Amino acid sequence: MEKAVNQFINGQSGKISVRSKGIENSKSNDIIVMVQGANISGQLGFDFSFPKGKDYSFMDAMVSEGIGAITFSIRGYAESELSGSPLEVQTDQAIEDLVSVVEWLRTKENYRINLLGWSWGGRIVGRYAEKNSDKIHKLILLDPALGGGQLILPAPKEEWWNNTYNYYFNRLEDEFTELDARKALAKQAETNEPKSPNGIRQENALGSIPVEPKRIKNSTLMLYGSSAGAQDYMKGSSPRTEFFEKLDVNSKSLSVISGGGDYAHLQDPRQEIHKIVADFTTQT
Repeated sequence: MEKAVNQFINGQSGKISVRSKGIENSKSNDIIVMVQGANISGQLGFDFSFPKGKDYSFMDAMVSEGIGAITFSIRGYAESELSGSPLEVQTDQAIEDLVSVVEWLRTKENYRINLLGWSWGGRIVGRYAEKNSDKIHKLILLDPALGGGQLILPAPKEEWWNNTYNYYFNRLEDEFTELDARKALAKQAETNEPKSPNGIRQENALGSIPVEPKRIKNSTLMLYGSSAGAQDYMKGSSPRTEFFEKLDVNSKSLSVISGGGDYAHLQDPRQEIHKIVADFTTQT
């Protein structure tokens, strides 16, 4: 396992918890910034490990390919600070945190910064890329919840979402996931990140702004598990294949991965996903 560097940087809502691996030894000068989904932090979602597990850390997989890896917790998630209501932690606020991370990274070295967004993170990085194509190299949409579409009702009554053991144990489909991994993720979520802001559910209930494919200018990879996207919040204003066709970029790739759901990068096809992402990132 690659050694992690954990630190806090200044954000617009307080301190942002950031984890990096291998950025000082990146062979290709490529850095991949990994943006979390709606319920758990980037640290848990992309650097997941447990004693009996093998090749679960997405960050370690990228470092092994010579790519530096960075992830972070959006305000109110895990150890990142929050000023204001958890219901206000929506896509615009998450983009502000991503801006802080990218600008902090741009002051360190002349890296090629690539963005990967998983689920809600796909909406975050997509909308960021619409206005900041000059600051990043490539865009990776991992099982993206692209926004728009039907309202996801009802609106939450509570400010916080509870990360319970049963939710994650059942959310990771048993046909795609090792039993020990289901148990480990469920335990780590409930123990280390027992609650997360309900702002994304508030946004989905009131109406979200979709990613506009024609505004994206960076080479783009879209990939997801073959059984992903069944949840209502994953259904945006247009089907993913239609979104992909509308991407007007010099290079784009679409991969549908057999044997995975919305958490495919933590399931059986994770090594295939790691390779596809690494190859796309370093490809000239």
